[in-house]
Amino acid sequence: KLSPAKKFGMMKEMKSKRLSLLLLLAALMLSGCAPSSLSFDKLPWLEPGEVIFQDDFSDQSTGWEKVNSPYELKGYSAGGYLISVKTQNSRAWSVVDLPLSDTEIRVKTEKISGSEDTNFGLICRFRNEDNFYSFLISSDGYYGIMKVENGDETLLGSDQFTYSEQINLGSALNQIEAICSGNELSLSVNGQMLQTVKDTSFPTGKVGMIVETRAEGDTAIVFSDFSVIKR
Repeated sequence: KLSPAKKFGMMKEMKSKRLSLLLLLAALMLSGCAPSSLSFDKLPWLEPGEVIFQDDFSDQSTGWEKVNSPYELKGYSAGGYLISVKTQNSRAWSVVDLPLSDTEIRVKTEKISGSEDTNFGLICRFRNEDNFYSFLISSDGYYGIMKVENGDETLLGSDQFTYSEQINLGSALNQIEAICSGNELSLSVNGQMLQTVKDTSFPTGKVGMIVETRAEGDTAIVFSDFSVIKR
């Protein structure tokens, strides 16, 4: 029978090996040695429901951006991963450098400072800064699924953000889940499905976290317990 310490050590070693393998495959793709159409969730040894990537942000060498500029602050913090947007009507994000197609992404969020109408959440199928899907909530209780295509924003499935009592208000903790599977995009908050829409603009891309400001800036969100699961 393995001791708790030994079990922990084995789990840590397996996590390290998995991350190393994924980073190796990413390097092969970036170097042109792997097919450009490869999505990591399509690798044959991965089963539906299997965790592809997870991070509690306790290890600062896992590859997330570290930025400190007049416009944004991004980096590891004591509580997780911090994204702060300093200017109004702006956005900042950080993504995992893995191409993915059909995944479920989960993260916990906590607003540290800023306006109540700040939007924050998850990204999937990120191609570049002008092309991606985002799954957003605000700390005053609203949600929406957004498509940014060629720099233009489109709210999918609705003309405006929708209010839900399922979203914890203010600086309270929220768990956000985004599903990107085929042409279906779904948003869940705190275990309850809030919206499902269909769109075919982006079949693959990276996943990550995002913060947006509107009329006011100086907003900070801490993200924790980030995970990506194969659909």
